[in-house]
Amino acid sequence: MRVLSNIVWAFKNHHYSKIEDFNKEIAHYQTVILKERAIWDADQIVINTPEIDVCYEAWIKGKEDISSNETVTDEANAFNEDNSDHSLFQVEFCARLKASNGTYFTALDLLFQLENQVANKDLGDHIFFEGLTANDTEEQKYETPL
Repeated sequence: MRVLSNIVWAFKNHHYSKIEDFNKEIAHYQTVILKERAIWDADQIVINTPEIDVCYEAWIKGKEDISSNETVTDEANAFNEDNSDHSLFQVEFCARLKASNGTYFTALDLLFQLENQVANKDLGDHIFFEGLTANDTEEQKYETPL
């Protein structure tokens, strides 16, 4: 299953404090990039569950860049000098996101949380949002969606 695959965005390495400001930027970006094909429905329910885990890779300076809702998937090797470049470590994270309304994620809520989640991380040249792909396995059927 793909989520928000028709939405374009470039992560800005910026922490947004107001969701309204972020919504304006998302809507504008859709229009600039997609022109007449732009479709942005901020209130669209995109994930009908109160929590999800999102996994991604990023470059960080050290453990101090790990947020409280994140886990490193291979912590034993993540901070090995062989895994560093210019004092940055390439790390794979899984972050637990919780729907702001406690029930489901809207398009705006999900993208707002994703932008703020990676705001303090270096994504390298992987700054473009291309949607999310659900990892639906039988083992995860009763766990938090990934």
